[in-house]
Amino acid sequence: MRNNEDRLGTKKKASSPAASTQPTPQGGLAPLDFVRPTTTLSLPSEGKFYPEGHPLHGQDTIEIRQMTTAEEDILSNKSLLQKGTAIDKFLERLLIDAKVGPQDLLIGDKNAVLIQARIDGYGSDYTTQVSCPVCTARQKVTFDLEQCTTPTEVQEVDGVTRTETGNFLLTLDNGWQVELKPLTGVDENKIVKMTANKKKAGLAETAIQDQLNTMIVSVSGHTDKGTIAQAVGHMTGKQSRFIRDTYKKLIPNVEMRSDFECRECGTATEMEVPLNAEFFWTSS
Repeated sequence: MRNNEDRLGTKKKASSPAASTQPTPQGGLAPLDFVRPTTTLSLPSEGKFYPEGHPLHGQDTIEIRQMTTAEEDILSNKSLLQKGTAIDKFLERLLIDAKVGPQDLLIGDKNAVLIQARIDGYGSDYTTQVSCPVCTARQKVTFDLEQCTTPTEVQEVDGVTRTETGNFLLTLDNGWQVELKPLTGVDENKIVKMTANKKKAGLAETAIQDQLNTMIVSVSGHTDKGTIAQAVGHMTGKQSRFIRDTYKKLIPNVEMRSDFECRECGTATEMEVPLNAEFFWTSS
């Protein structure tokens, strides 16, 4: 298998010259080197899905700081966890370019940064509980993030065209022309907030509709949110699946898959690596 540098193009380096050139203080102890290392990783989007004027437009890599105990404190901050802002606050401290925030990243690029931050902070071994897809037995498995993480391949889809603004136009079987935009961290947070508000109000969750309402910019020229929501509510399951499957083919992301052999029934298969609480919030 290829290593992580082959897959995500990561390269680690020190972020500033070593501090060991400082004079040795009295007592003969050399000063500690407080240089903070960084990692440069390839963006799944290769910068091709950001509009002109965006800091990452045309940029195929991004440099991030490696996590320290300060970022660990953010990940364990109960107030931030309750507000659902811990991950974004965590990423804000890692992103070196001040013009780029977590909300500005395409979701696929944001996922790549999070995975690399986890590798830099705790190593590539990720241990979590999984269920066998055949016998459903629960067991603890250790995955190697460097080996199981790969960018998804962008595919050409017949009948889909790109707009001047970088969105995508596709046609449903009823003749509707649907315009889709690549989702960013802002959109991801919006979907999470909608889900939380509905749960708080005791309403049924509508995850698929929320996702479609967020990614759809227009339907046959109609751009107002009310009309789009009404159109989404009247889509057939086939149309909904077609939109979501097409989006996955058009917009780059990262996927985490690994070989799995069940210790109970002996089933050998490839499975998607689950992102559970242990991903960052390790028990050790």
